Amino acid sequence: MKFIRCFIISCLALASVAAVSCKKDKDDDETKEYLNGTLTFDVPKYLKYGDVVHIEPTGVYKSDESDTLLYCSWTNPLTNVTDTVRLESDPASKSKAFDFKVTVDSLASFTITVAVWADGYYARSATASFTIVNSTLGSGSLKGYDFLEGVSEVNDSRDGQDYYYNTVGGKDWLIQNLAWNGAGLAYDDSEAMSYIFGRYYTWDEAATACPSGWHLPSSADFSAIAGDGAAGNLMVDATFNGNTMWEFWPAVKITNSSRFSAIPVGYITVDGDKKTFIGLNNYAMFWTSDEKSGDVAVARYIYVDKPTLFAGEFGKSSIRASVRCVR
Repeated sequence: MKFIRCFIISCLALASVAAVSCKKDKDDDETKEYLNGTLTFDVPKYLKYGDVVHIEPTGVYKSDESDTLLYCSWTNPLTNVTDTVRLESDPASKSKAFDFKVTVDSLASFTITVAVWADGYYARSATASFTIVNSTLGSGSLKGYDFLEGVSEVNDSRDGQDYYYNTVGGKDWLIQNLAWNGAGLAYDDSEAMSYIFGRYYTWDEAATACPSGWHLPSSADFSAIAGDGAAGNLMVDATFNGNTMWEFWPAVKITNSSRFSAIPVGYITVDGDKKTFIGLNNYAMFWTSDEKSGDVAVARYIYVDKPTLFAGEFGKSSIRASVRCVR
């Protein structure tokens, strides 16, 4: 009986210690505070091999400090290695910023994770996703340009960029959207996309964007190369990072007989300081040299499920569209 009684007392003692221990852990957990603010950091949505991005997490701070984080770590999505870049115990590691370099060319999407914390505070984390692209026409992110053999190349002396062109109806046409970075915007504000999709220009920018000896085509120039079955004759059956750009619609037969090679990269609407990218995989829109009264000019555009080459009048600065050059 003594043994049994001692065993019961021992068990009760152990349970009491465990209860105290659990209570202590719980109390310690409950004394933690939450970091204030929202953790943010910027990464372009598209990057290419060799790009280096400077990342500086901001927006989170302790209750008695302004935006000072005692610890900061990040996980490299290409290697799955986590690195702590800011330590409380190391006075020299004051900065929580770091550089991320794209070291693969995989045409895939990845996610960077950043975590911040402090002694006595719960950790915060945030993520940002990006897609790796390759600007080599025909064999990189943009495929479908199988007819590149036999076409000619021209170099833009302003930035050293090469473009493909072919001759239709006695005029040379670029078969790529202009990507001169002296003006215009890259898709989703990601410079890695500039040569792949071309840049988006206001009409005033477009009017002077073409290389020396080339110019913005007129609305009539577009009509002349479209012919019957206009939209399909201008479209190229392209893919971007393996995804079909022009979806199949029975009303549109994609032949690219003009070898114009239109891809549906959409356009940008502009409202004051706000810009919105619209119509990827649905619209291809190009400025023409035709002006109307006031601040209006003509753009030609095609839509994914319509066989028509449309013409529309738009504010010269209210939209940004693609540019093809002729000579």
